[in-house]
Amino acid sequence: MRIALYYPWVYLRSGVERMMLELVSRSRHDWTIFTSHYYPEQTYPEFKQLDIKELSRVPVNRDYSAVGKAAVSIFRQKIKLTDFDAMVVSSEGLGDFITFRNNDIPVICYCHTPLKVIHDPFTRSHYLRINPGKKLPFILFSEAFKLFDRRAWKHYRYVFCNSREVRQRIIKAGLAPPERIEVLSPGLDTNYISPSWEYQKYFVVAGRIKWWKNLELAIASFLEFKQNYPEFADFRLHITGLVEAGSEEYFVKLRQLAGERSDIIFKRDPNEAELMANYRSGYCLLCPSLNEDWGMTLLEAMGFGKPVIAVNQGGPAESVRDGETGFLVEPQPRAFAEAMARLARDPGLTRRLGEAGVEQVKKYDWKIFVARFDEYLDTLN
Repeated sequence: MRIALYYPWVYLRSGVERMMLELVSRSRHDWTIFTSHYYPEQTYPEFKQLDIKELSRVPVNRDYSAVGKAAVSIFRQKIKLTDFDAMVVSSEGLGDFITFRNNDIPVICYCHTPLKVIHDPFTRSHYLRINPGKKLPFILFSEAFKLFDRRAWKHYRYVFCNSREVRQRIIKAGLAPPERIEVLSPGLDTNYISPSWEYQKYFVVAGRIKWWKNLELAIASFLEFKQNYPEFADFRLHITGLVEAGSEEYFVKLRQLAGERSDIIFKRDPNEAELMANYRSGYCLLCPSLNEDWGMTLLEAMGFGKPVIAVNQGGPAESVRDGETGFLVEPQPRAFAEAMARLARDPGLTRRLGEAGVEQVKKYDWKIFVARFDEYLDTLN
């Protein structure tokens, strides 16, 4: 079968791009990727080997004007699909609008999250707290967006999503009925990622550096850890991730929170090898996001045999087994610091949790993910 895959922006190295890359590369079907913004220098280099068609360009900024322009452009975009058997939309919000003019063939959704700032209450409340002057335009934008988005979702024949958390957001928003939504969690290549059993004395924060990742909690937790547990003075914090358009100001804020401390180390825009090396040698992963949709970094860390300390909410509450592969805690610096100290003082516990994590992630192998996707596509024949 010939399958079209649409995603508005292929320009980052995030879990969304990784899912698309693994699906298209491993599937037995013939895929073409359509996108409205392709920047090969910043995303995974393997995309250069795939069939990618760039459509009318849309902006990547996230202010209201840019989002509005992108929404209109995607809404109006017509793709020639006469030679295709189905279209898959990789959905985080605006991409859904492509269905208005492109629904003559079966359209399937893979939902990473409905537009997060609207449908995730934690992200929404945090956004309004840090942008109090934008409450009225946010409300107006939200209501208009939800009206069009519900209509766009009517064109989806079936919906895959990455977690139970995201499935609940879809249902609560009235976007699709429960019987047409299936949780299919993305994962990792267990042949490529394997445990190192090396535990150097630094905590790892990995992933995109964006305001909704709540990275200030990781910094505050590390400062509390160092203050309350002076016996662990030799531990460090490594914050590693991509700083995308619109996040420079947030990155500066994080640097200011860290001050001149030599034990908080930032590595911005790492390549894949640098990111993997950070996992491989680190002590454990910190995930401070308040309500992570799924959390690819957690799986990657567990694949390397590292425990995870994460907020007990959203995707991490589904992939991390509390007390067995890591710790699920409240989003408070003291709670994170206590969990960090528990691991720091007990290397044996750290290793046992890491071993359990390696076993846990085997059920999220990409082979399983792609096999199920292909199986569904076969039913469209």
